Parts: sequence; C-alpha cells; structure tokens
Amino acid sequence: MRIRQHALLVAASAAVGLGLTLAPTASAAGQHQSGEVSVQASCNWPYVCFYKGSTKTGQFKDVTSGYQSLGSSRGATTVVNTRNDDAVLLRRASGGPLCILPNYTVDLRPWGTVTGIRILNTSTC
Repeated sequence: MRIRQHALLVAASAAVGLGLTLAPTASAAGQHQSGEVSVQASCNWPYVCFYKGSTKTGQFKDVTSGYQSLGSSRGATTVVNTRNDDAVLLRRASGGPLCILPNYTVDLRPWGTVTGIRILNTSTC
C-alpha cells in the first residue's frame, strides 16, 4: 500500500472514531478531473481556496482555534487545500464537519452547504 493511501486510511479511521466525516478526494495525486487544473493553479500556497464553479470566492491562511465564517464562499462547490502540513475542518449547515487533508482538492457538492473553515496546526483531523 502506498504511503499516501495508508495515511488517508489512517486519517479516515481516526475521523470516524471522532465522529468526523473525511471527504473523499476529487482526484488522485498527479491526476486531475476536467476543470481542476485551472482551479488548483489559481490557489497558491499556503492558502485554502473556495470556488463556486471556476470562480474563486475566497481564500484563507490563518490557523485558528475556532471556525471562521466563509462569507461569500458559503455554499462553495470546490475547496483546494494547498497547505503541506495542515488539515482543514469545514463546518456544514447540516451534518458533522468535513476533514480535508493537506494538498487535496474536494468537490463539496455531495456534502451540502459549507459555512465555516478551521485550519488546523496538524496534518490530520
């Protein structure tokens, strides 16, 4: 098993034990779905960027102890976490939080409306 796959499996197991939902990645490392390349290219390190379609609606970089409101990024369809060592918790309007691991792009549409972000000072949730 590749190291990245193993790390994702460990993180998913820990997230389930904590009652968190670990969002699946929209693409595997090195592979991109249509439209993802341009979205990722417009989000520079060390930001977590939100998009509605291909339009960037916001970016965040501060590690916080609580959730930050998304403002115009509320209801975003995609999130890109360019941070190398920091996982992200996303608050949803309904359901538990989503965990986005470092260097992942996630399609948020299946997960409902995202209303807040918390950047963690750790690579797992």
